[in-house]
Amino acid sequence: MAVCAYCSNTILFGGISAEGKLFCSERCRESARLLSLSEKVPYRLLIKKLDELHKGSCPKCGGAGPVDVHRSYRICSAIVVSRWTNIPEVCCRKCATKSQILGILYSLCLGWWSIPWGLILTPVQVFQNLRALFRGPPPGRPSVELEHVVRVGLAARIGQEAANPKTGTHRSGSPETAKI
Repeated sequence: MAVCAYCSNTILFGGISAEGKLFCSERCRESARLLSLSEKVPYRLLIKKLDELHKGSCPKCGGAGPVDVHRSYRICSAIVVSRWTNIPEVCCRKCATKSQILGILYSLCLGWWSIPWGLILTPVQVFQNLRALFRGPPPGRPSVELEHVVRVGLAARIGQEAANPKTGTHRSGSPETAKI
């Protein structure tokens, strides 16, 4: 099975090919482009923004941090078709716990209804949510995944400013980068 060169999700059918790599969506292809642009982000700016986000308030609920990237896992099935996802969210631990519990409930209700993938992957997704509930990123320091989100967000901002030098405005379609 093919794997997205950006998000590492499994690609069963199709995908978008660019620069010798395969991506699951146009969004991942664009994010990979931003990732290569992110190498130009000054280190001091990266550390400053990373620290601000990690120690700041939760972008989801406005509550106290620390803020980091947390994942929840879901599966939805119908007869012979199953769709499973992992959902990264930049949020506090409290919001992550809610998302992971909802992921468990969602998967238990909607995951079983296909053969064979629903029967096989529903317990996997439930287990991954349980594991994420008990083993999240360490609260004392930002994770590598959060650094990645901040770096790509800054690259998007730099790319946008380079495209619109007169306005200096930042517009991003990515929810992870919109707050950076």
